Amino acid sequence: MIMMLRWVFRMRAFGKAARVGDPLESRFRVLPVDLDILLHMTNGRYLSVLDAARISYYARTGLWRQFRARGWSPVVTAQTITYRRSLTFPRSYRVRTRLIGTDTKNLYFEQVFHIRDVEYATAVVSVRLTDRNGASVTPAQILDLDGTFVLPDHIPSAVSDWSEFSRHHNAEKEDQ
Repeated sequence: MIMMLRWVFRMRAFGKAARVGDPLESRFRVLPVDLDILLHMTNGRYLSVLDAARISYYARTGLWRQFRARGWSPVVTAQTITYRRSLTFPRSYRVRTRLIGTDTKNLYFEQVFHIRDVEYATAVVSVRLTDRNGASVTPAQILDLDGTFVLPDHIPSAVSDWSEFSRHHNAEKEDQ
């Protein structure tokens, strides 16, 4: 929570504006409170860092201001993460965040934890925007916002398959 507040207060200091779709870097450091019993960053902390890095992304691309002006809120609908190496105290690391595309309902981000050229973890995150009443905002509405969008024509097939699996799995749970 403290980390998130720091990001919110520093939004104006994120540097040069960027295009939506460009990869953007956010810097972090492993703190003692981030560690689990094995003395590496706990799995849940990775997910909190992903949130902070996406907020940074929204701010630097100009999306955050536009989301808030319309009463829109980004909500994670699904995420998957692959861990390759352990992050330990007091390592500093970066998270590279990139919007890799949209479908009819969601935005899809790839987020990579790395130190220099070495990848420590990679996540794919599905985000849906909701309005003040909780209704979904379509990606088409988002793409109509002010800004420069440089997105691929389609999301990678592996991401599309994962998203479909996630939706199907959730639909089965709701039917039970």
